[in-house]
Amino acid sequence: MRLLDALKSSTEFLEKAGVDDAFADSEMLVLHASGADRLSSYMDNPEISKGLQAKIRRLVRRRAKGEPVQYIVGQVEFFGLKIHIGKGVLIPRPETELLAEDAIKAVSRGRVTLPLQILDLCTGSGCIAIALAKAFPDSRVYGTDVSKTAIRYAKKNAAGSAVENVTFLQGSLYLPLKRSLCFDLIVSNPPYVKRGDIDGLQREIKEWEPLEALDGGGDGLDFYRSIFTDAPKYLCRGGRILVELGFGQAEDVKMLAMRQGFGTIEVRKDYAGIERILKAELRSQDTATIK
Repeated sequence: MRLLDALKSSTEFLEKAGVDDAFADSEMLVLHASGADRLSSYMDNPEISKGLQAKIRRLVRRRAKGEPVQYIVGQVEFFGLKIHIGKGVLIPRPETELLAEDAIKAVSRGRVTLPLQILDLCTGSGCIAIALAKAFPDSRVYGTDVSKTAIRYAKKNAAGSAVENVTFLQGSLYLPLKRSLCFDLIVSNPPYVKRGDIDGLQREIKEWEPLEALDGGGDGLDFYRSIFTDAPKYLCRGGRILVELGFGQAEDVKMLAMRQGFGTIEVRKDYAGIERILKAELRSQDTATIK
């Protein structure tokens, strides 16, 4: 059997199993199993051993049972970085790259007093924290997460990305931090799915991804309340906060931010036109480190 024959049969198998994007997932699994690059695979279409055929079949069967392809291959690309992931860690989404992008812009376009200190709440795989640490090597970045598994992956990803200016701490939101720490920028992609909506999510999400990384409480706003309530205690003068939003949450999160003294609130839409990123600055601060 040749490699492209394996790709064809794998695609047909996943289509029959009702998997969306069966071809894209099959291609990712076949290339991962073979270790071959995409261009040479299509140009050369090499013969593959029976052992490799069996390996491909095992991976494809896992995908047919609903396991996310990202967990099967063990990594995902995020902002040009290879981020290792596995069960127990939220899979980074393309829209979350917008949060990292806007955070970098907030620093790059502003007047910054170095050394910069950045906090990533609910860091998960550490993808946002590592992207920011990579963009600002003279900064000090902290990431917190309640999950021991997430912190383990975050530390692995930092080491794999050769990033040394990031510290990951296990604990809920601000709890693992020293009260004396002061941050110029706080970012977060918190759990924001309404508890009652979780059963309606795709099976790849609700059956495989960690519930604690999805469940935002009854109205999906529990983490935003905690984040904005305590943010003023940890922000330096002129510090800003950027958070990712769930569908239809922009107005509610704006109100939460305003009640805690935040102003200059901006919301950015993602590529699907959904209000996805909220950026805010404390109104009570009169000297900005980031503008």
